[in-house]
Amino acid sequence: MQLCLPFRVDYYLVGSDAVLRLSSLLRLFQEAAIRHADARGFGGPDMARKGWGWVLYRLEVEVFRYPQFGEEVEVVTRLGGWKGMKAYRHFELFRKEECLARGLSVWFLLDAVSRRPLHLGEELFSSVRSEPGFPPPVPAGEWKPGRDFTAQRELEITSRWSDIDTNGHVNNTAYADFVESALARDHRFPGLKNFRIQYNHEISREVGAVRVAWAVSGDRCFFRISDPGQVCAVGDGTLLPPEERLPARSAFRSLEESVNARRD
Repeated sequence: MQLCLPFRVDYYLVGSDAVLRLSSLLRLFQEAAIRHADARGFGGPDMARKGWGWVLYRLEVEVFRYPQFGEEVEVVTRLGGWKGMKAYRHFELFRKEECLARGLSVWFLLDAVSRRPLHLGEELFSSVRSEPGFPPPVPAGEWKPGRDFTAQRELEITSRWSDIDTNGHVNNTAYADFVESALARDHRFPGLKNFRIQYNHEISREVGAVRVAWAVSGDRCFFRISDPGQVCAVGDGTLLPPEERLPARSAFRSLEESVNARRD
């Protein structure tokens, strides 16, 4: 019931500190989820032929250590059971035996015409019925967003063509990009130890800009992402102290010093 997918932390996945960005981590999780579901017969193309489609509702991620540029890592994803109209999926990121991060996602399966969620049953996952551990247990203690908060700052961010996915709306991983950009504009280090988000409405390709509102209390941040007509996502996270990521820049410091010396 699980898939192990190796990745290398390439340059396009890291931030200015040469460490994997949160949004890049979510993209690795997304890639593994798509490949796993497609290989098992309950992925997007299979559901589309029935007039259905998966929609991500909630995502929780906890990071123990962000990998550095050049590290070889592996994403492990597996089914997390289902209950009523919700399906669950687990993620883990490993560097050999070291668990670097883990995540839990919650999904709805929508009828493409009515846009209403469907009740889920064992027959949907019949391709993995014979595998050990089936059916998987449903996770306990699902996170729910807290009460609304008073925003300390707001930032308008122009949506980009690269944010749009094959469904014609802003990809779920781009929301983490929006939050990282907002924190950086607030002169805060954009790294997060954990990240939790609930997706309320999709952002269509016609939307030219989104607005990120956020507040910080201690090491906690709270955010909401809106288009001109509605709140599209809400969530929270724990800020990561910059010193926990700074050692990764040592691999690039000698190159920077060499370039600067030549300029002088």
